[in-house]
Amino acid sequence: MPMDEMKKWTLYITFLVAGFATGIGSIGLFPQFWMEYGMTGLIVHVLFLALFTYLAILETEVVMKSGYYFVELFQKVLRKPAMVLAFFIVIVMFLSYYTANVMLSLLSPVLGTGTIGRLIAKVIMFAIVFVIITRAKEKTFVIMAGGSLLFVIAVIVTAIAFKVVIPENPAYLNTAKSMVFSWPGISFNMIKDAAIRAIYGVGLGFAFYLMLGSFFNERFNAKLIIGSGIFIEFIISVLSTVIVVYSATLATLQRLTQYAYGGEEGAIKFMGELPQILAHHPLLLALIAISIFFAGLTSILPTAEVGLQIAESTMKISRSKAATYLTALALGLGILDSPPSIADMMLKAVTISAFFTAIYEAYPVMVGKVSSVNRGIAVFASFIFAIAGLGAFYTYGKIGGVYILSAILAAIVVLFGLFGNSLVKRKVGEGA
Repeated sequence: MPMDEMKKWTLYITFLVAGFATGIGSIGLFPQFWMEYGMTGLIVHVLFLALFTYLAILETEVVMKSGYYFVELFQKVLRKPAMVLAFFIVIVMFLSYYTANVMLSLLSPVLGTGTIGRLIAKVIMFAIVFVIITRAKEKTFVIMAGGSLLFVIAVIVTAIAFKVVIPENPAYLNTAKSMVFSWPGISFNMIKDAAIRAIYGVGLGFAFYLMLGSFFNERFNAKLIIGSGIFIEFIISVLSTVIVVYSATLATLQRLTQYAYGGEEGAIKFMGELPQILAHHPLLLALIAISIFFAGLTSILPTAEVGLQIAESTMKISRSKAATYLTALALGLGILDSPPSIADMMLKAVTISAFFTAIYEAYPVMVGKVSSVNRGIAVFASFIFAIAGLGAFYTYGKIGGVYILSAILAAIVVLFGLFGNSLVKRKVGEGA
């Protein structure tokens, strides 16, 4: 590959990583975390972000140096084919509800956020994704990278517009700034939440970095690409805090504090109220809706690509047929989780599962030919994933009701990944 071509692909994949890592949570939940825990929380978050970014780099390099495609690595070398299928199941679950959330960022004023609206939204989103992953073919990565670049530009423009257009309200703005720049003491909840936001910030648990390792050769600099991509994600999260803070100045002080300390439900409620909060600023509302849409789309496409490649490699079928199976499974499940309460249950099931599939993703590093320091980093990170996952099991299970299903579904996925190898037909290199 010529040097100019290498530079071009390095830029493409850097933005691809940034787009994958930056999701709706980066816009809606990171500002909340920062406002709740101040500068102390931000520093703790950055430390975890650096740790998990380095783990993502190690995962990419291990697969790259192995000489195996990532699915074959788990099947032939690691002899853990069930872990690959666990990734696939989590991806299907993720797509089943997340597609609706993304499309509703644009269409909720028309469709509403009820069951029918969510179903229509996800059908439209799946149609877009299906066309891209089947028709683009070798240009899929370029389209993903281009979408990510547009997303970065959209967030920058949106943040500047909010700063310029919205008049500064000293009372609310000073309150928000005092939250952001406070220095509270370190607490267990702060450490836990900082780690969780960093796991989401890097996007571990979906085998994306293992797929990247299959694509890379020795001329790609994984440290530069992934490190730069996650840094862009972090900058977008900071800019999103500017957007949210200035949005809140148009609301009430009570709504601002409810957002900052209301957890996921408070963040979801606040984002849902943005059409009312920004009713007199339609341009700003359009800009933030576009930013949220691209944040979701640039996460959906790479995640769907991982699922597609798992299906294609495992079942030995064509790309178009694998895309059809993946879309049909995710949309079929999506019909079931269209009711908002069931969608939220599925969200929490994916959240729990992803903590443990992040351990599966780190497994090649833990058992591979790496230095003892790097192996120790993978083990330490996996310990954090396990603690966060068990904490999520307890938290969501304690809520009761439909959320018990979240814990049950996650338990099935996790246990299948650990013990389901004997149930998987070993068609490739397993000697059976």
